[in-house]
Amino acid sequence: MKLYFNNIILKKFFLLLMSSFLFLTGCGTIMYNAATQRKEFIMISTQEEISMGNNLHTGLLKEFKLSQNKEQADRLKRIGAKVALVSDRQDYKYQFFLIEKEELNAFTTPGGNIYVYTGLMNKLQSDEAIAGVIAHEIGHCAARHVVKKYQASVGYDTLASLILNNLKMSAATKQVVSLSSSTLMNLVFSSYSRQDEYEADRLAVKYMYLSWLNPEGMVEALQLLKKESQGSEGLLILRSHPFLDDRIKAVKEEIKKVQTQYQS
Repeated sequence: MKLYFNNIILKKFFLLLMSSFLFLTGCGTIMYNAATQRKEFIMISTQEEISMGNNLHTGLLKEFKLSQNKEQADRLKRIGAKVALVSDRQDYKYQFFLIEKEELNAFTTPGGNIYVYTGLMNKLQSDEAIAGVIAHEIGHCAARHVVKKYQASVGYDTLASLILNNLKMSAATKQVVSLSSSTLMNLVFSSYSRQDEYEADRLAVKYMYLSWLNPEGMVEALQLLKKESQGSEGLLILRSHPFLDDRIKAVKEEIKKVQTQYQS
């Protein structure tokens, strides 16, 4: 117990030391995130994030085929644009792509690029259900979960080395940006923490309400995933979106809170 406690103290001390160093040297940014309502350390600039997203998009086009169904792709973009207008993050342009693949999946890459598989799009009957999926992904963007996941790939050892050797933080940023395409692709499909998933759901309910879309669409989308998950443990989206019963319950509670908040 004592050793565990000391490790916590050391970790907090290291983070404080790192933050102080970065502040004094002008490397990285400690910023207030309107979506999470917390001060957070961000070492990847918006422009660098967009560059990462563009590079990943090029790689994704080699792996996947975009849908040629213009009506369906336009529907995705129309709904996505409506939700994006109320996002807490507006420092880049959100883009929406429909991937021709029968799996039930949707994901986000740096720079506001959001991808939905035709398999999921075909299963979601209403605009509100589609909006629920998109709003969740926009929530990840607004909360900067995507960037933080990539930052974490650098690791404490690298950051400590940069601080102790008095190097520019741009070196760490370059390390993230220049990760191999296979590593970046693995990060794209790696899971978020439970906290991040709940936070993205909470923001999704808020964005749907502000978009004049029925937030019950979130429940509809999650219930569909729950139904489809029966006996289908291999579904890609379920590897990164587990505990569906808990999320459905939390979303229903959040809908009540948001309705009370904005109607009072």
